[in-house]
Amino acid sequence: MTGLSVVIPTRDKPASLRATLACLAVSPLAADEDRVEIRVVDDGEDDGRAVAEVVGRFESRLNVRRIKGPRRGRAAVRNLGAEDTGHARLLFLDDDILTAEGFLAAHLALADDPGFAHGPLREFPGARRWLEAHADDEDGELAREAARVLGGGERLMRGSLEAAILAVDSGRAAVGVPWLASVGANLAVPRTVFDRVGGFDEGFGTHWGCEDLELGVRLCDAGCAPVVAHDAAGVHLTHARPDRWKQHDITLTRFRDLHDRADVRALPELLGEAGSAGRYFARLDRED
Repeated sequence: MTGLSVVIPTRDKPASLRATLACLAVSPLAADEDRVEIRVVDDGEDDGRAVAEVVGRFESRLNVRRIKGPRRGRAAVRNLGAEDTGHARLLFLDDDILTAEGFLAAHLALADDPGFAHGPLREFPGARRWLEAHADDEDGELAREAARVLGGGERLMRGSLEAAILAVDSGRAAVGVPWLASVGANLAVPRTVFDRVGGFDEGFGTHWGCEDLELGVRLCDAGCAPVVAHDAAGVHLTHARPDRWKQHDITLTRFRDLHDRADVRALPELLGEAGSAGRYFARLDRED
């Protein structure tokens, strides 16, 4: 029976990490060591006490362990987490994702699939206010509040990248771009394929963005097809990133240098400040 190794990179966000772990702890599979193991890779700048405290409060309900990150960026953090686990299916989950009770079961149901799987994500613009409002909740109450958010109890949005992924999955897109579904915030990959393509490219360094999509290009080139796992959907606790567009300029340049092709060159139309799925596919359609 194939198990699931969950890798959660975290960096100085103990409140959102607690919400993510509280959601996972609701799953009947969460403490089953034969089926699920969880590694929280702490890449923060502090002494790690806050993250250690969050992880510690869940150790009786989750098969979870904290390891110290390498401080070389998200690609290196995820690779280190993968190396420290042993199940045949890797699940990369960010430290600010709310998930439903059946989330782990949905990913495990695809554990023998040869492709990679992405659970669609919606954005929660009011996340900072929500986290503050529930900072003193018990973990179980926090998980119940998260379930309310997932059920539509708060205003949620679909980002441009997720809109593009769903358009490709449904056949509505003008062009097929399967590697878009490799969003690292909720991505499951067979370990054998992950190892064969060399994991995440650590050359992206500490700059933010694109290291997951670049992995997707290599996964697809290796014959690993995507599955959009709707039953493994989640909600991203949206947060501000003041240097987002500057970071994207750097990582998009590296991405283009590695893969000089039309669907990569057009990414600013999708991921840029004014980007949208429509603009991205329209540019690809013009180039075709």
